[in-house]
Amino acid sequence: MKDRIQKLAIVLFFAMFIYSGINKILNFQEKVDGLREKTGLPYPMNGMGMCGVILLEIFGSLLMIYHFWGGKMIPIEYVKYTCMLFIAFLIVVTLLYHPPWEKIIPFLSNVTTTGGLLFIYNVL
Repeated sequence: MKDRIQKLAIVLFFAMFIYSGINKILNFQEKVDGLREKTGLPYPMNGMGMCGVILLEIFGSLLMIYHFWGGKMIPIEYVKYTCMLFIAFLIVVTLLYHPPWEKIIPFLSNVTTTGGLLFIYNVL
């Protein structure tokens, strides 16, 4: 039973990232424009960054789900590296989009998600 709950928890945890990645594909131009406003960097850099985020959110989430559902073909180092990328991503996103001095709930939501990722990393 404990194994089933852990598998369900991982799917529920990473479902948000998969949805977010798909949403970024469907609204790519809008998302890149929004990122450009936040960073002030040239369009190509923001576009490449958004592509990296999409890859992390979709394929990184699928890799994490695959690992916790018993997929042992991927080396554990790759799984840990992916988890660290998620943590780094959330730190950057939180500073850019949800700093604590604007609205506290989105900030705390990202802090909580980062805590979940730290827990997952510790379990690996």
